[in-house]
Amino acid sequence: MTFEFGKENRWHDQYFGTGLAVTTDGADTDALAVGQHLGALAITVCANGAVDATSLELTFKESDTENGTFEAPAAALKLTIAGTFAEGQTIGKMLLPDCKSFVKANLKGTATGKVDVFLSYIAR
Repeated sequence: MTFEFGKENRWHDQYFGTGLAVTTDGADTDALAVGQHLGALAITVCANGAVDATSLELTFKESDTENGTFEAPAAALKLTIAGTFAEGQTIGKMLLPDCKSFVKANLKGTATGKVDVFLSYIAR
């Protein structure tokens, strides 16, 4: 992978999920290890094909272990997005605060189309 200014840094094995549908009931993604990142990571949602979102809500849950119980942190963050997005366009990005070692993203809302959710590194 070539890293260039203005390009999204993606790692092939750091996807929470690809081709995910957004449902009104909400759905958790797969878990990813985030370790001690100290606020340098973000959950990024991109359009996988055309996406029309009336309301898309991104939150996350955390756990100390990969197969443990995942719960929303006490000071839960929520990113709400609406709009029309083209293939590959970034829909939203939520910076992860200091959190436990494993994280799952949660998508909920009303949207047509599918999304990819992956981990991004935020240069500091």
